[in-house]
This record gives sequence, structure tokens and C-alpha cells, in this order.
Amino acid sequence: MLNRAAKAMAFPLEDRRWLPKIVIGGAVGLLLETLFVILGFLLTQEFALAGSLLAPAVNFPVLGFTLATFQGALAAPPAELLPSWSRWSAFCAKGLLLFVLVLAYEIVPLLFIISGFGLLVRGSVALTLGVVLMLLGMLIGITAGFFLPMGVACYLKEHRLEAVLHPTVVWLRIRKVLTEYVEAYLLGLGSFIVAGLIGAIPIVGLVLWPFLTFYLLVVGARLFGDVCSSEG
Repeated sequence: MLNRAAKAMAFPLEDRRWLPKIVIGGAVGLLLETLFVILGFLLTQEFALAGSLLAPAVNFPVLGFTLATFQGALAAPPAELLPSWSRWSAFCAKGLLLFVLVLAYEIVPLLFIISGFGLLVRGSVALTLGVVLMLLGMLIGITAGFFLPMGVACYLKEHRLEAVLHPTVVWLRIRKVLTEYVEAYLLGLGSFIVAGLIGAIPIVGLVLWPFLTFYLLVVGARLFGDVCSSEG
């Protein structure tokens, strides 16, 4: 796995045009986060930086670029370079598709977290129940996220939505590469936790966050594509 992870981390840098591609991906994220902050200010008359955390979820160009990278890693032979940013409409369409697939997996835990937060705000007796619901939602979300990469791989191979939402089929495919898959998932979680800590740094972290997360998304897509393609 260390060899696979090292290759995935080096993959974006092997493209001679890697710098402008990473800069464009990060800049799109930074612009969208800025728009979310401005929109939040217009609605509430307060600068709420937390609102910018919602921007990556609807960053369809970056999500589409990530899905294209994942497809390239699943291909035989795998793509040797990063996708080109010349296909914006295609990336937006792919990004919307990935958004729908992620939402299908994460809608239940998201509802738990939203409900828990609502109870948390009320305080009093509802406070404990709110914390429990939020923790349960996060646990379910992490568990559902474990199945997501292989579920997306199933869809890309079979072009059927039911292939994504059939947990037994997805699990059977994961079992074929279970060790590598678990290691890739843990590496992904760990890398985004570190990215989150960097993003929490005042000013500098907010600027670096979209560029760092874009790079990690590309690396993760390449790594999971490599692992998922080996299940046959």
C-alpha cells in the first residue's frame, strides 16, 4: 500500500502542466468559498466563515475533475496524465453526478446531524439527545463513506444506479481487495483531518485549504481507482 500511496501522491506532479491544473482547481474552490461568505453576509449581515465549508459540496467542476481522475485510474491501461481543464461543461455534469451519488450515501447521516444540531441549539434536556444524534450521524456517515468509492466504481463500470445502491454487491467487491481498500480509506481520512487542521490556521489556512483539498481529492481518486480496478 505504501508503494501505491506514493505513486498516487506523485501522479499529479508527473503531468508537465500539473501546476496550472492544481492552481485552477484550487482557485475555483477559493472563489466558490468567497461567494458563499459574501452570500452569507448579504443574508445575515455577518461574516460567517463557517458557511464557506459548504462550498466544496457543490463545487461541481472540481467534483467532476475528481471523478474523471477516478475514471482514468480505473481504465485499462490507466491514464498517465491529469484530465485537461478544457472540458468545463463535462466536468460540471460529472460533478453533478458525483454529488447525487454521494448524497444517496450520505443523506441519512446528514439528516441525523441536522436534527442533532437543531436539538443542540435548543439546549436543556434536548442537548444530550442532540449530541447523541450528531455523533450517530457522523458514525453512520463515516461507515457509508467507506462503501462510496467502490460504489462509484460499480456505477462507472456498469452504468446502473442500482449498482451503486446495492450494499451486498459493493461489499463483495470490497472483500476482494479488503486490506488495500481499508488502508486507502484510513489514509484518506487521515490526510483530510490533517488538511482540516491546516485549514483552521487563521487567514493562511483559509487560502491554502482549497488548493490542498483539491490535490488530496486528486490523489485519493487515483489511489482508490487503482485499488478498485484490481478487484477485477
